[in-house]
Amino acid sequence: MAGTDKKGPIMLQHSGGTRGLGRAGLCIAFISSIFVVAGPTSAAAHEIGPRYQDPNGRFTVQLIPREVPEGGDTNGQGTAELNLSEPGKQACFTVDWKGLKGEVTAFHLHVAAAGSEGPHWIDFFNDQHFPGADGKASGCVPTTPDQIRSVINNPAGYYLNLHSTAFPPGALRGQLR
Repeated sequence: MAGTDKKGPIMLQHSGGTRGLGRAGLCIAFISSIFVVAGPTSAAAHEIGPRYQDPNGRFTVQLIPREVPEGGDTNGQGTAELNLSEPGKQACFTVDWKGLKGEVTAFHLHVAAAGSEGPHWIDFFNDQHFPGADGKASGCVPTTPDQIRSVINNPAGYYLNLHSTAFPPGALRGQLR
């Protein structure tokens, strides 16, 4: 059986082939393959709308200029995915954008409701210089379980902000829901 440790899943490998598995092992292998093949009952189960959040801290957010209170980069658009892991004490992100003037310099999660501005809650990156015309960044940053729990319990109180040299207060923004 597989287990976990602090580094992630532990996978056991068997080198004896099916002869070494025995009847019980073959039954377990067969049953587990049914679960893998069966998967979700419909393709719609994996479709994600413009804003999506599941109770485990995974979010997909459209980043748009009209959500920036001072006005963002009207030619730009983007998408961000967050995976907040309370046990792992980290926040992982992937953000992509296109059509922005200047260079992308920072990406943060801020505390504030829609239409308001607030302080940084989680800094994903600062002082970077990615081409604004078309780009993507991803990674993980350390955070606290309390920070993650706060976001999961009240996602509408947080927004993602992508900053650029042409729009330092924010080129694109997306409110979590």
